[in-house]
Order: sequence, then C-alpha cells, then structure tokens
Amino acid sequence: MPNVSKHGNDSGKFRVIWLGVLSLLILALAACTTPPSASSVSSSPAGTMSAAEPAPIALVIGDSQANAGNAVPTSKSWVSQGLARAGYVPRIEGYGGTGFLKGRPKDGHPSYLESLKNGVYDLPARNVGLVVMQGGGNDLKYPDGKIKAAALQTVEILKSKYPNARFAVVSPLNQGGDPASRRIEVAQVLARVAEAEDAPFIDATGWVAESNLTRHLYPDGLHLTPEGHDRLAPVFAKALADAGLAAVVPAVRSS
Repeated sequence: MPNVSKHGNDSGKFRVIWLGVLSLLILALAACTTPPSASSVSSSPAGTMSAAEPAPIALVIGDSQANAGNAVPTSKSWVSQGLARAGYVPRIEGYGGTGFLKGRPKDGHPSYLESLKNGVYDLPARNVGLVVMQGGGNDLKYPDGKIKAAALQTVEILKSKYPNARFAVVSPLNQGGDPASRRIEVAQVLARVAEAEDAPFIDATGWVAESNLTRHLYPDGLHLTPEGHDRLAPVFAKALADAGLAAVVPAVRSS
C-alpha cells in the first residue's frame, strides 16, 4: 500500500469541499435566472389599466334643450352629445317647460328648485364628476332677483349633495339672435350666480346665430331639429373644454 501523507489526505478533502460549494453556487445562480412560468406573468401589458375605469357622470338639471323632445331622444340632445364628447356619461334630469322658478305642476314637473327640495329627481348616488345647471329660458317672466335667488339655492343644494364634483352654469339659447332679448338678461343674471358660486359660466346665447342654425329650428323657433342638435353638440363640447371642464382621464394603473 502506498504511503500517503496526512497532508495529502487533507488536500483531497479540501478539493472535495470546494467542488461541493461551487456546485451549490451554480445551482443557486441557475434558480435565480430561470424565467417565470407563464402563469406568474400578468396578462396586462405594463403601463396599461388592469381594470376599466367608469367614465364620470355629468348630472344635468335642465329644460327641453337637455331633455330634447319633438321626436329627438334625450341621448341625442346637444347637451347629452356635447357632454359625451367631453368624456362624460350624461344623466339628464329636468323637463321641458321648466326652469329655476318655472314649473309644470299640472304635468307633475315642478321647477328645478322645487324638484330638488322635494326629491323629485332621480339623482345618482356616486361617480358624479360634473354638475351642470342648464336653462333659464322658461324663467323669462320672473324678475331678475327671484331668478338669482332660486338659481343660488339650486346650486347650494347640489353642492351639498356633490361636494367633490365640478359645477357649471349654462345659459339659455337665444334662438332668434335678438341682442335685446330677455334671454340675454337672464343669461347675465346666471353669470352673476356662477361668479358667486365660483363656477364656470358658459354663455350659449349666441350659438344658434353664430353657427347658422336658425334653419335647423322647428317652426316654434325654440327647439332644434335632430340635425340642429347634432350640429350644436360639438360647439358645447368645445365650450366645456375651453372652460377646463372636460372629463379628467383616470390615472393609469400598472399591473
């Protein structure tokens, strides 16, 4: 039997130990660099939303311009279409022939203010991003002071219900384009209401004449035909954007 020194045996043992350690290191490194399984990879691309965010609601308290009528569905009114173009889901409350003070009690449709006080409107509980007070064209016979007081109360009630929503006041149309129209005076009253409530005011009195839409009015001279609503919708959408009231796009969530 060969004479193996003790030193030689120790060297062999050290080599075996180092080889073992090196093998463990290689295995650990391979485990760290193994690609994840398909089941562990998110199906949503990076930087995209993992779930669809609902568009905010635009609640409108308005008259026949918002509610439409004359064979024009509410979803096709210039108010509804303009808000949809601005990124909202329109929710129209209010009825033709009504205003901040004017109601149609025989038809079961009180004024804006009375409807809010008595819970007549079906108001959404959440996800309201914008509240629009549209109209005033049916309040022409009332004095300015009463219109202003009713409009202020209307805004205050809605602000208490939707404290986080943005607000806008939209004047009545001046379909005839008469610069001396009572509609111009009512619009000026509502502009003061909007200023007092720190809300954007959208003056719609000149839109029909400026957009050459008088030929798209029904014989009553007040209500737009379907084509008239379609043509006025982008004008309203642009006014919302110019006032900084376009819907806020939800922040993108990464998966």
